[in-house]
Amino acid sequence: MPRFLPLVALVLLSAALINCGGKGSSATQPIPNVAGPWEFIAYSNTLGSKATGIEVALQEGKTLINGIYTPSGQLSASSAQIAFVTLNPTSGDIVSFGGPCAATATPSSSLTPGSVSALNAPFTFTFTENGNVFNVTGTLAGDGQSLANGTYTSQSGSACTDSGTITGMVVPKLSGTYAGQLTLPDGTSDSATATLSESSGNLTVNVVVTGTDNASFTMTGPVTGNSFSVQGTFQGQTVEYYGYCEVVKNIQSIYFVNATNPAQPAYAGTLGVPQT
Repeated sequence: MPRFLPLVALVLLSAALINCGGKGSSATQPIPNVAGPWEFIAYSNTLGSKATGIEVALQEGKTLINGIYTPSGQLSASSAQIAFVTLNPTSGDIVSFGGPCAATATPSSSLTPGSVSALNAPFTFTFTENGNVFNVTGTLAGDGQSLANGTYTSQSGSACTDSGTITGMVVPKLSGTYAGQLTLPDGTSDSATATLSESSGNLTVNVVVTGTDNASFTMTGPVTGNSFSVQGTFQGQTVEYYGYCEVVKNIQSIYFVNATNPAQPAYAGTLGVPQT
């Protein structure tokens, strides 16, 4: 009988190791890295047929673990890293730059605080649109690239009372060549080709125009999500354009507004990816 004791002990030890292994396999899921360009779209229940594009260069804090900096799950965006556009909720086409909520006496914009802990887990943040504050709750989808089951509501006492559903997704960097008619700062409308390239939150737009004006000029400036503001020089004049990347009739396009006179921004044209 004693000769079988080592075998019994071995079986019991194996079982114990299997159980320990099972526990060890359920390691804590690392906090996902969600920093980067995002577009959140808020669909209003109270502001009529309006949708707000919240264009964000989302920032995420880092924490030092075992000598390695890893995502902390703490999210934010400063006033220079967030922009708002008003969209057609059906087509997704841009209606205007700036959200539908009127500015308050302190018209700041930002995103903070925000937090995320894991995939398929709560994804929450607070955003301020022209001084109006809103709370967002949702779930970071399993792909780590989108917001699911999102809702938003204005904080108590807000000058802009609103609530509704909200979606969100990571958007690619702006790039590529777009062509069409563009109204220039001198008022002429010429055929234009614009080539976009984005790096480190900054967009470069190289424009070549032919027609009444045969010229080329370059504009640069910050980009947040699908929205941007670029400045340059055309015929010795400093110019500024706002832009937004959208899909028009299944064609990737860039919507331009001449904002050289910020008090009177004027639609300048929509350039699309050339079709072959």
